[in-house]
Order: sequence, then C-alpha cells, then structure tokens
Amino acid sequence: MQKNSTFYWLIFCLFSTLKFHAQSGHVLYGEREQKSTNTAIFFDKEGFLYPNYFISDSSLDSCNSSLRNWYSAHQRSFLTISKAYNCSFSMFNAENCSTLNDSIAAYYSTEINRIKHEYTSVTFLIHGFRKSFDAQNGDISSPLSFQNIKKSITEIQPSNTNFVEIYWDGMYDCCFSASAKNNQPLFQLYLKAQENAALVGQSFKKILTSMHYDTIHIFSHSLGAKVALHALLDIENNNSPTPSNQNINICLIAPAISADLIDQHYYQRHSSCDYKSKDNYRLVIIYNEKDFALRKKDNKLLLFGPGPYQYGNTTLGCNYKNAAFLLKEDFLVKFTNSPLEILDFSAIGKQHHLENYCSSEKWEVLLRTIYK
Repeated sequence: MQKNSTFYWLIFCLFSTLKFHAQSGHVLYGEREQKSTNTAIFFDKEGFLYPNYFISDSSLDSCNSSLRNWYSAHQRSFLTISKAYNCSFSMFNAENCSTLNDSIAAYYSTEINRIKHEYTSVTFLIHGFRKSFDAQNGDISSPLSFQNIKKSITEIQPSNTNFVEIYWDGMYDCCFSASAKNNQPLFQLYLKAQENAALVGQSFKKILTSMHYDTIHIFSHSLGAKVALHALLDIENNNSPTPSNQNINICLIAPAISADLIDQHYYQRHSSCDYKSKDNYRLVIIYNEKDFALRKKDNKLLLFGPGPYQYGNTTLGCNYKNAAFLLKEDFLVKFTNSPLEILDFSAIGKQHHLENYCSSEKWEVLLRTIYK
C-alpha cells in the first residue's frame, strides 16, 4: 500500500510540474539543437539572445524565463559562455550581461555577412503570437511555419537570398475556440507577448543595422510586425541607428498592430540615407477583414469576442474601420516619397495561419514584384 501511495504521489508531482510549465506560456529555446547558427536567431522575452549553449527548460523556467536571471543564478555558466564570445569577465553583473548580449549579436551579424558573397540579398522571417517551437495541440510549430514560407517563396520566385529565421518568445498556450471564456487566458498572454515583441525588436535592430547586404527583405506575420517595426524605426526615441541599406522591402502579413505605430513613427530614423527624398524602405501591408484572430472574435461566426481594440490594437491587419486605407491616405500627405502598397487577402476567409496567406493567388504576384 505504501509503495502504491508513493507511486501515485510521484505521478501527481510530475503531472503538476508539467502542467505548471505548460501554463507558464513562455516559449523557451535553451534546449534547441545547436545547429545552423547563421540562419536561426533566438531571443528570450526581454530581447536577450540565446547563446550556443544548452540551457534546460526547467532551469530557465525557474528563472522566470529570463536569460538575464538565469545568468545571475548560474554565474559559472555565464563566465563559460562569455569566454566563448570573447568576453573576459570575472563576474556577472548587469553591464557584463548586456555586453555579452552585444557580443552574441555581433557574432550572428558576422556569420550572416561572412557568406554575403554567395547571395544577392538577405531575407529575415519573423513569426507572430502563440508560436511553439515544438509541435503541440495540432498547431503548426514555428520551424515548420518558416519552412513553409521559405518553400512558397523559392517555388514561386526562385531567388538567391539568404534566409534568416527570427525566433522570439511570442508566448504559447492552447487554444482559440468559439468560447469567449476559454479564450480569455489567451488574450492575457497576448498582452505579455506585445511587451516581448517591442523588446525583441530593439535587440534585433543591432543585427539588422549591421547587415552589409544591399538588399534586405523582411517578412513578418501577425505580432511579428511589432518586432519588425521596433527594429526598423526609433520608436523608443533613444537615437538608435536604423538601417541604411539601399533596398529594404518590408512585408507585414496580417499585422497585429494599429496603423498609428507606423503613422506616428515612420520617419523616426537615424540613417545615412536621405529617406525623405527617396526612401530606401518599401512597405507592403497584407490585410484580411475576416481574420478572426485580428478581429478577436470567435473562429466560427465572428460574433463573440472583445474586438480589435481590446487587449492590444489589431485594427490595421483586418482593416477595421478602414485603418489600412486611412494609413495609405496619410502616406500620400506625410510620407510622399515613401512607397506603400496595401493588399487585400480577405478572400482566404477567417483563417489567420501564415500558410493560409501564403497560399493566396495574390501572394504569388507579390513575390514576383519583391524578388524581381
């Protein structure tokens, strides 16, 4: 009897631990396979870059899913990692942690630029909210999603471009449904994911502004638009440099943002280009008026839910109250020499997955204009 009680107690403890870990909502990358360091970049919730070093999910979870906290709690490992990135530290502190992050960013930039001669451009892919690194609950994982978009690009418009995948803690939990009550925890996760997106974008900017390619393509999906814009613009007003490359094509697919994020900050840049006379940014926005996730309605009838203004403004991606059209009008007045293209993908229906957008006939037309 004692053995049975002990067995059931152990099972209960294991189940409780797994359940707690799953409910944390954070997407962790410390246990990923250490491969393809020049094509996949990983950020934690605060925008700190994952090093090429195994960090167990359980230990990171116990440190509030923060690499900075993990370094503080594992200072011997911090010093080992720092040495691998040519940082000569004798202790952990906040300044040394930031320096290590800059060194990891410089490492990725060097690796991507090192093979520049093999390509005509570099293409950054940024996923959105609620993307798990491993397949769960029948959802498409972020690696598979990236694989699918790369396949669609290379099959439709073969191009000699260097693909770089941007992974970040966009949070994850199961699952959207027709029940407003069941969706409530996901909306709370979405609030956290928005904070993460801004911090990741600021960190990603250090890599983006170090690119030596003449042409950069950026494809973001959903909340990935916020990551992209914080990397491309000086939204924080901290005088950080923005990209000066000759051609930067920005494609925001179903952007889970408001038009104001662009309208109020588009010319907040610190660039060597005279972008107000001839903009090196070319912006494309793909919207879908029926996208249930952007409208924050049930995925069956689009009747029940808080709507696109609550839990973070998502009006641009679903053109709610003509948000996309009004932005286009503002561009004609405020950003007269900056190209902006607005594309309607509402024909795909209520779907929000990146794959649904990439299967549209208009997607093929778009790719042929970008990779021409």
